[in-house]
Amino acid sequence: MSIKDAIKGLVQSNGWNYVRLAEEMTRVSGRKYTNKKLSQMILNETIRYKEMLLIYKILGYTIKLEKTDAEQY
Repeated sequence: MSIKDAIKGLVQSNGWNYVRLAEEMTRVSGRKYTNKKLSQMILNETIRYKEMLLIYKILGYTIKLEKTDAEQY
């Protein structure tokens, strides 16, 4: 699954759109986000980890990292 598909799925499944998400990201972070800028970052997969965390926080999610068995890879 690509970053684009993951974020788009979460945004849509929570009844949000990129316009609303960009506005909320601006409000919470104090940094200016626009629908176009957010869409481009997601499409080009240039979104930063801290921005991913912010999106997940706004949508009510957390990112959980778990160690896997290294022999699987």
